[in-house]
Amino acid sequence: GWVSRHEGMNWGLARPFTERGMTVFEVVHGSQPKFTLPEVVEDIHRAVRYIRTHAAEYGVDPERLGIGGASAGGHLSLMMAGYGGPGDPKAADPVDRASSAVQAVAAFYPPTDFLNYGKEGQRALSYPPLRPFWHVFALPATATDAEKDAVARRLSPVYGLAAGGTPTPPPTLLIHGDADALVPLQQSETVMAALKARGVQHELVVKKGAAHGWPGIESDRALLADWFAKHLSKPSKP
Repeated sequence: GWVSRHEGMNWGLARPFTERGMTVFEVVHGSQPKFTLPEVVEDIHRAVRYIRTHAAEYGVDPERLGIGGASAGGHLSLMMAGYGGPGDPKAADPVDRASSAVQAVAAFYPPTDFLNYGKEGQRALSYPPLRPFWHVFALPATATDAEKDAVARRLSPVYGLAAGGTPTPPPTLLIHGDADALVPLQQSETVMAALKARGVQHELVVKKGAAHGWPGIESDRALLADWFAKHLSKPSKP
């Protein structure tokens, strides 16, 4: 729901990754309703840039950063995949000069296309199950349909991942239930189609009969960890 708080941190969530030798950063971003979705996205760009700038302090490789999350967290992860890139070379803050690009993504049931939500032509801003979240788009009551569409497109990862978007989308794994009414499976399928068209490594794991979350989802974190291990590991030397 684009809500994040320090009290919600769960070190147990990191275990499948740390057991494989990875360093995990649990990012707390500005939350709605105080912060709008465009502001939340900027927070995540800043987080990736910060980690990359301070990589030596944390003992991580700044060119082997993966990102993941669930639902809204998956959306934010894919926003970095589709729109992450160079910072401002003229910025006074070295963090703002760093890139927010990531090298791998693994996520659960992310919203990805707010212009075609669940089916072609269905706008997320008129999709009833999403009504509690319409305000995060920060649109004035007087916004025209064209203005709504422009904002929805800018906040949809799929357009950054599709042809004409980011130069090289990272390998992407998505896990999604086929009975999800809040974020339809079609949202992940759309991303898979875009990545396939660009020849990017991709995989979609469909959980039969699963809704927006399912019993035992904790064990599926191992699939995310395996994806990162595969795509972020250094090549073996001869």
